[in-house]
Parts: sequence; structure tokens; C-alpha cells
Amino acid sequence: MRFSVIILIVGYALASCESSKAGIILDGSFEGQAVTQNTPYYLQPNGQKWGAGWNNWGWSSWQANYAGPWVGGGIARTEEFATGWKWAHTGDVFGIIKDRGTMSQTFTAQADTTAILSWYDANRNSWRGHTWFGRPNDYSVTITDNLGNTQTIGNYTSQVYGGFESNSWIDASDDRFTLENRQGWVARTGAQFNLLAGRSYTLSFNSLSPYNYDSNGNISGVDDRTTLLDDISVLELAPTVPEPSTMAIFGLGGLGLAYLRRRRNPVNGSLTGQNRA
Repeated sequence: MRFSVIILIVGYALASCESSKAGIILDGSFEGQAVTQNTPYYLQPNGQKWGAGWNNWGWSSWQANYAGPWVGGGIARTEEFATGWKWAHTGDVFGIIKDRGTMSQTFTAQADTTAILSWYDANRNSWRGHTWFGRPNDYSVTITDNLGNTQTIGNYTSQVYGGFESNSWIDASDDRFTLENRQGWVARTGAQFNLLAGRSYTLSFNSLSPYNYDSNGNISGVDDRTTLLDDISVLELAPTVPEPSTMAIFGLGGLGLAYLRRRRNPVNGSLTGQNRA
């Protein structure tokens, strides 16, 4: 009986340790977000879920993130018309930021720790003759706590695969349907950032598309540029100080194991009567 209790204590301690390393960001691949929002698709014979085309849902089946852990931005399914028939990096769905929009998720830190963010980005494939396809887009990634303190994770530019652009009627490249462009995603890793236990944080991907200006130099709008995002995750690198509850659990587990060793290895006949001569 005592041995079973000790095993339970140690097992719980190990489980607590593992849970502290669990992913902070929810639905980093946007698959759950698409289910929640009932994003439409065409089911293909091979099982792929293509985004609805312009002749079915207007110009695009993009949907804003109005339900699920992500707020703002949008999502699209693989083979979405307005993303240049791009494939998701994994699964069937990816996230979108465009113009000067932001996509964010808020979470609460469970421990004092240093963390690092990783994700993939891409751009719409180049499409000769259509100026809204295939242009690089700048974006920033930030994390802001509930006190308003902001840490900048980095500034990035999403590119068409291979660096090709199509922003004029005379561009010759048209890479919408090549395998490399459909699969072309770039792995990103941001600067390390700090989290404090109990404090809430908002992770934001901020599109920084350039402004358009009129003949008088006044801002007339924002250029239509887009960044695609997928497989967003946060890895906790090293807790600053172990949580008190975890320390207590490990302490109890250690005492229990020590007790068990003494039961199995009597010294100088100083244990229970059944071990004495």
C-alpha cells in the first residue's frame, strides 16, 4: 500500500513537470478555428479540403477570426483562390494578416520562464496580370502583458516562394500551380522573451503593408498585401524558479523513496520488529 502511494506521488510530480512544458498557444495551426467557424470547403476525391472559390463565396472564402482562440486576422483553407491556391504548411488551414490588420491570442503564464516563439510564414503565389498577388509584406511580432509592457519578438517580411513577384502587367512569371510555390513556407524563430507567472499576455502578428498616397501626398489607403501564417508555437525554455507546488511534490516523493529504501535495506537492525533476530 505504502509503495503504491509513493509511486502515485512521484508520478504526479512528473506529470506536473511535463504540464509546465505544454504548449501555451492554442490551435497554432488554425484547424480548430476553422471547425468552430464552419469555414466552407470543397471536399476533393483525395480527401483534401479546398477553400471555396470566388464563384461560390464571392472573391474569397477567407473568414475573420471571430470565434476561437485567435482574434482578428483571418483564416483560409488549402487551395483558396485569393491566396494563390496555396497549401497549408500542415493540415488544411492557415492564418492570414493583411493591410494594417493584427491577429492575436491572449494567454496567462503559469510560471516565471523564458520562452521562444516559432512559426512559418508565406505569401500569395505570383500571378501574372493581377497586381494584388505576389508582393512582399512586412509584419512585426510583439507580446504585450496586461500592464501594457511590450516585448518585440521581431520584424519580418513574407515573400513569394523563390523571391518572385508579380506586380505589373508585364511580369512573365506565373507560379500559382507549381509544387514549390504551393508548398513554399519559411521557418521563423523569434527573439526570446520573458513571462511572469499569473500575468496575462497578448501575442500579436501585425501586418505593416505600405500606405498608398494620392497626388497631393496624402494617405489614400493601404496597399493590398498579405502574410500567411501557420504552425505557431511557444516553447518554454527554462523556468526561472520551480513552482512551490512542484518542489513540494518532489520533496514528498523523495521522502517516500527514502523510506522505501530503508524498509528494504535494514541497517543495524534498527527497523521493524520483523527484521530483528
